[in-house]
Amino acid sequence: MSRLLPPPPQADQARQSAEPPRLPQRWAIIAMVTAAAAIVGYLVGGPLAAIGAGATVLVAAHEVLD
Repeated sequence: MSRLLPPPPQADQARQSAEPPRLPQRWAIIAMVTAAAAIVGYLVGGPLAAIGAGATVLVAAHEVLD
């Protein structure tokens, strides 16, 4: 008879909290594009250019993919 009853709500909450939150695919794409832009910026203009290019691409990609 107990097999027909649903599990208590606490069991579902414990199972959900045990799993780490997953990274959406969107953020993985944003991270890859940002890293590529930062590398190109570093090769072309040095560390300040890399920071500027990375930040710009990060914001732009976040807005475009949102």
